[in-house]
Amino acid sequence: MSPHVLGLLSLFVVTLATSIVPGPSNFLTMRLAVRRGRGPAVAAALGATAGCVLWCAAAAVGLAAVLAAAPWLYKVLRIAGGLYLIWFAVQLWRSKPEPPAGEPPSGAARAAFWQGLAICLTNPKSVLFFASIFSAYVGPDSPTWVHGAAVAIVCLTCLVWQVALALAFSGVRAAQAYARAQRPLDRGAAVLMGGFGASLLWTFG
Repeated sequence: MSPHVLGLLSLFVVTLATSIVPGPSNFLTMRLAVRRGRGPAVAAALGATAGCVLWCAAAAVGLAAVLAAAPWLYKVLRIAGGLYLIWFAVQLWRSKPEPPAGEPPSGAARAAFWQGLAICLTNPKSVLFFASIFSAYVGPDSPTWVHGAAVAIVCLTCLVWQVALALAFSGVRAAQAYARAQRPLDRGAAVLMGGFGASLLWTFG
């Protein structure tokens, strides 16, 4: 097996592990699935995948070099991500209980897509992944096919995992369980989101 293929296999493993680790994108997809239904949750998954595509493009044009030359840019991204997550946590905390997921309101899928995209783009975990791990597989010495394969692996892994969450948590049982405990679940998610955002602001220096 060639070194390039082995490298791509290791990239898949790391990407899958990174996707599975609980984080803002996963929380958003799961919550939308049980609260809004399958359509908005899948839209959020597509938004998160679009964010991966944009980060891949940034890595291809030298994201690691840009951050090394301008470390303040990472601090700005970290602060922006922290503030966004805290704002999102406040909205979760203040949200009112709703009936079990039925027909989503007009524009729900569009809003979910932009939420998924925004959370992916403002998540510093994404910045570090694409500036370090991913950039190692799209270096100037790598063949063109390796570049394309690396992008496909990352984006498809992100998409499949997010869509799997959307499908799993949009089931009838998950929606009914959520409906019985909306307020504590929403506020628990708000605490997790807010805590993650606050940690970004606390350690940005």
